Amino acid sequence: MNRFRSSNQFALWLLLGWLGVASPLLAQRPTATPDTVRQSLPQLEQLFLDRNFQLLAQRYQIDIADAAITQAGLRPNPNLWFQGNLYNPNTGKFLQYGPPSQVDKAAGNYNSGYYAVQLQQVILLAGKRSKLVALAESNRSLSRLAFKDLMRILHYQLYTTYTNLYFDLQGLRLFEDELARQQRLVESYRIALRTGGVAPYEVTRLEVAVRDLQANSANYRTQIADEQATLRVLLRQSAPTFILPTELPALTTTLPPVATAIDSALTNRPDVGLSQEQINNAERSLALEKARRTPDLTTGLLFEKYGNAYNNFTGFQLAMDLPVRNRNQGAIRSAETTLKSVTGGLENQQTIVQSDVLNAFDKLNTFYGQLNTRPDGYLDRIQNISVEATKAYNARTIGLLDYLDKIRTYQQAQLNNITLLNNLYNTQQLLNFTTNTRFF
Repeated sequence: MNRFRSSNQFALWLLLGWLGVASPLLAQRPTATPDTVRQSLPQLEQLFLDRNFQLLAQRYQIDIADAAITQAGLRPNPNLWFQGNLYNPNTGKFLQYGPPSQVDKAAGNYNSGYYAVQLQQVILLAGKRSKLVALAESNRSLSRLAFKDLMRILHYQLYTTYTNLYFDLQGLRLFEDELARQQRLVESYRIALRTGGVAPYEVTRLEVAVRDLQANSANYRTQIADEQATLRVLLRQSAPTFILPTELPALTTTLPPVATAIDSALTNRPDVGLSQEQINNAERSLALEKARRTPDLTTGLLFEKYGNAYNNFTGFQLAMDLPVRNRNQGAIRSAETTLKSVTGGLENQQTIVQSDVLNAFDKLNTFYGQLNTRPDGYLDRIQNISVEATKAYNARTIGLLDYLDKIRTYQQAQLNNITLLNNLYNTQQLLNFTTNTRFF
């Protein structure tokens, strides 16, 4: 009879303690803050395309390359040269360009009206202008491919950050729910401790479990803070808003054929295209340097008043450097070496791409294996482990160690499921990234 009264008294203290702790917790349930913005992945992607600074800066590089093509196609400007008499010592006058007097003409003196005008034009030989245009067009292609590769990299960073944030919030919610439950239990046991209903070591051990949950929650909060910072940079968002992910695409478990994925990567990846275009660029650069061995031709017309064989002299001019010592040997050798270097780089890049795709496939197969070997009803069975364990412990049908073991089992099972789904989504995005093709 005394044992029955003691048991009822213990249960009453637990109930009163739970209500005393739960009421303020329920009253203080967090509400959505005004600066929390719910964003789906497509919405976030559109903001990223509109705002990202690195993408905007790289787009300007394409515009700069377009302007360089225009500049390369322009012909050299003609050169106009004028020479005249500043001071005439015979007459003591400045800038004397009027016609000579009849007396001067009779005496054969024409020094009062001398001037000379020369018009020159440089003509590029050996197709230099067309080769300059071709090289500028190749530079534009490199800028476009660099833009696509940057977009591919930043897209992957955006997707993985969004996915990590989505599942880290689930992990945080798991530990916050467990923390609230454990705090209620600890407060109930503290009340019961005053009446001698429980041993002090039980309260201490439960307090340690609460501290572990608080530490895990803090770790998740710091990870979420890092992910929010990454998203703010990607979206160029200065306002202190909290981006709350809403949902992820439906999880699919169908892999494309390996050969298809590798072909897609070799065809669509911008870094492979960059390696190929670098060869093209090096070949055009070499062709231009070889063309520069041929000197350019300068042509001109000259008119001279009173300063040549006869009074009104009109002549033509031709000028060209003689390629005696400088035949652009150093620049040609440098361009040839560059071509050899980038040619070997293409094969290496293709090897890297194939390795990236196979790596993504290996990881996906591993995670698919984990997912597919999970027993039927597994998630339903682990869902209520924590609640049932707490009820059993309060009813004193299980001991402290058994209770804590069940709690750890529940937490680990839930975390394993969250981690598995996070790894699956991220590895699917890794395959999209390595192939530059949206398979998922």
